[in-house]
Amino acid sequence: MLRLRIAAFLGRLSGRVSQLLGRGGSAIPGLVGERIDPRLIEKLVGSLPVAVVTGTNGKTTTTKLLVGMLEAGGMRVVTNHTGSNLARGVATRLIEVARRGRIDAEVAVFEVDEAAVRGLGRRLLPEVVVVTNLARDQLDRYGELNTTAAHIRAALAHTATAVLNADDPLVAGLAGTADADVFFGGAAGVRAAMPDDRTLYGDEPVPRSGPEPDVLVAGAAADGDGQQVELLIEGRPVSLRLQLPGVYNAYNAAGALLAARVLEVEAETALSAASGVEPAWGRGQVIHYEGRRVRLLLVKNPAGFNQAIRLLADVPGGAQVMIAINDNIADGRDVSWLWDARVEDLAPTGHHYATSGIRALDMAVRLKYAGIEAAWSEPDAAAALTRFVATVPEGGTGYLVPTYTAMLDLLDLLQPGTHRREAWT
Repeated sequence: MLRLRIAAFLGRLSGRVSQLLGRGGSAIPGLVGERIDPRLIEKLVGSLPVAVVTGTNGKTTTTKLLVGMLEAGGMRVVTNHTGSNLARGVATRLIEVARRGRIDAEVAVFEVDEAAVRGLGRRLLPEVVVVTNLARDQLDRYGELNTTAAHIRAALAHTATAVLNADDPLVAGLAGTADADVFFGGAAGVRAAMPDDRTLYGDEPVPRSGPEPDVLVAGAAADGDGQQVELLIEGRPVSLRLQLPGVYNAYNAAGALLAARVLEVEAETALSAASGVEPAWGRGQVIHYEGRRVRLLLVKNPAGFNQAIRLLADVPGGAQVMIAINDNIADGRDVSWLWDARVEDLAPTGHHYATSGIRALDMAVRLKYAGIEAAWSEPDAAAALTRFVATVPEGGTGYLVPTYTAMLDLLDLLQPGTHRREAWT
């Protein structure tokens, strides 16, 4: 216990020093703490029931939805709300809330990186794991999808219940690894908007071969900044309005509902909570800036970019759109994935496009091959944002489509200090 307390104390101290120096460093306490006590996570979690959310896309939003549902059910929740989802991020959050080696919570909910989940699954022994989807992402880091699926399978071997996406063949193929499985998915028309990874590259959709989903997204229609969702929960029809845009977020809500049920939250309570959840930072978030509405649509891979493209296709023509592409380590150094996204679908939208980020010119070339001429390209984030905002009519809405670190740069300009807090709202 003494070693744990020293580790937690020095971890917190290192985090405060980092913040005073203006270096951010949301994971530094965990890095320091685990050096001193390698079993810090296991000791602090103790006997708390744990929920883990992993997969390629949707981790942050699904985690936020689940936390909202559990809190609405009266539970005290500890979660890595910063989105720092490696072991050091989990350790950091536990250090931040620990007092005398104890966590004042009734349940822990952690977003976990799909490669890091192999080790963290063994350490956290989660009550439930939600697997959102699997798509090619940062191949220079993760490798091919069979490798990622193997990481998740190893984690599920330490799990009581797996909540699996029935419409993703690789995810559905993980069934039978955990003690129990439950499934979410979409009706035929909905599923067409949520292709599995193989259909991104021209393959035919794989028919659903497993059991019918426990929660089925029967329909989803845009409604202002959010959407109206029709669900079938074990055959019972339910309507839900989400503040979160896009069919993919209807899937995220379905997965969170099943996880909440495993953790004994009533369906009505969970549904009510879901309707009150606002977009996580950068994930459809709207920021009011200089008399304009600026909407951020984070993209990290072809699947995510395609969902942003779908959203933009539903926006009335003539909108101002800036796509900001970086190739830092957190983004993935290989940006060839831009050529796998359906950028051609943007051509008939009638929007006006500009590009920014380290790979601004690469994105401009990709647009050109899609039949779209970028109005301008500006790698510098500050200069690009100034130029972009000037093109958006006062009171109007502009759309920023950034990769991860480009989003951090833009958020620091739109809401100074946000990326150092890495807050959900």
